[in-house]
Amino acid sequence: MKNETKKIGKISEIGKDKVVYQETPEGKSEKISKAELVLILFENGSFLTFPTEYKGVEGPPESRHAEDWLITKNQKIIPCSIQEADGSPISVSAMFDTSKKDYKVPTDQLIGILFANGKKQLLGTKPTFIAEALKKKEIVEKSAFLEQFEVKPVLDTAKKKKGGPDLDLDQASFEQFKQRSIQKTDDLGKYLNLIANKSTETAIANKAVEQAVALFVNEESTVETTKPNGDKDQQIVRSYLNKLKLLKYSKVLIEWSNISYVSNLRKGPDGFYYGIISLQQKFSGFIDNKLVYSDVTKKNIEVQLKTYKKEVEGESVDLWDIFLNNVGISASRN
Repeated sequence: MKNETKKIGKISEIGKDKVVYQETPEGKSEKISKAELVLILFENGSFLTFPTEYKGVEGPPESRHAEDWLITKNQKIIPCSIQEADGSPISVSAMFDTSKKDYKVPTDQLIGILFANGKKQLLGTKPTFIAEALKKKEIVEKSAFLEQFEVKPVLDTAKKKKGGPDLDLDQASFEQFKQRSIQKTDDLGKYLNLIANKSTETAIANKAVEQAVALFVNEESTVETTKPNGDKDQQIVRSYLNKLKLLKYSKVLIEWSNISYVSNLRKGPDGFYYGIISLQQKFSGFIDNKLVYSDVTKKNIEVQLKTYKKEVEGESVDLWDIFLNNVGISASRN
């Protein structure tokens, strides 16, 4: 609000002159004049700045974004993928950039963090200032801002050997790639929500498909699903994601919980290293805001460690990264 306070609740109406909301599901409806507002951040990741004639209750579809956003002090928006945002600095990955760079960004360089999945952090800045940044929407794809916080690679233990890396991981390195595996799994869940929802603008949903595919080893990776009769079905990842866009539901909520790394890296017959991520997925489909279908599945996601070349101080070194491979179902219930 203009007086620098904020309200949290469920919006039931955005009218011509007012916004109606409830602080709790059981609470009474409250009304706020639009003239008092500067910004609404919706739980699906969209946003609304004021003044506006917009009247929807889930936010303008075009304001959604397939990437996480850093909002800098000079009101620039930096798209990225956030690995860890608790504390300072925050860990940021540019995993959709072929340079494979990682960054540690101090929060005192930012005024806000907006996650694609709707989470947000407003870092002690006046809401009018954040609203101005979102209104300008000055998105900087490649920025010197991130370059100053680049994490220089220090891992040099990956060596080519018969198609796969010969690894000698210390415990710190293993923990790093364990967390990398979990982060990429979490990123996949974020993109699934964007792709599946009708409120997501087509261009953003298509971009989310490309970014989700980029998380996998290659496009031959498969995703296992359950049919209405309970049978299992396997689809290659791009086909699965494109079908997700065509679901009949007006709104979809995909919630992942109990994400954990359940196996150490093991060397496969092809010479590459593999691990398993386990999680519980709750799928909820809504029509006209009414829940019409829900199921819970336990999924196992295979991850693969792959090497790549990188120039470091004039020398070519072998580094490695984690990619998702095949997604399977170990149990399900409606």
